[in-house]
Amino acid sequence: MDSPIETRSEKYLRFSRRSLVVTLLLVIAVGGVCVAMAMRPFVPMWSRATPALWIVAIVLVAGLQRTLGGDRWNPRAPEARAIAEDEWRLRNMDRARRIALAVVLGAQVPLGLLLASLPSLQAVMAMAAATITLGLATLIALFLYFDRDEHDAG
Repeated sequence: MDSPIETRSEKYLRFSRRSLVVTLLLVIAVGGVCVAMAMRPFVPMWSRATPALWIVAIVLVAGLQRTLGGDRWNPRAPEARAIAEDEWRLRNMDRARRIALAVVLGAQVPLGLLLASLPSLQAVMAMAAATITLGLATLIALFLYFDRDEHDAG
């Protein structure tokens, strides 16, 4: 049985999608730590959490590089430019951006009410960290959802 040979374009597309998944995981992890640090700033555990996040990020990026199968990511390669300029992906990003903006705007009042019991500086910092984390995570997750292949969409 013949297995289809993966083209360089398919490798770059797979790398692009996997890098977005890794980015989503990092955004959620770092954002969660930032929200927790803003809500309880004087916990001594935070000084130990920061180096661990850097280690996790480096391990994820190193593992991600292996998905190219020995090739190096070249942003000037024709395959990378074709992926970046693809009309379908650009339209999916626009859809994800519009919905993520609506989610972020709709979350402001509930976030404000949820964090109202904190001192004002902590509440503002936690709300900023939560808003940025929510916006980025929503944008990336929606883009990944909209950018699925036809056979993945079911």
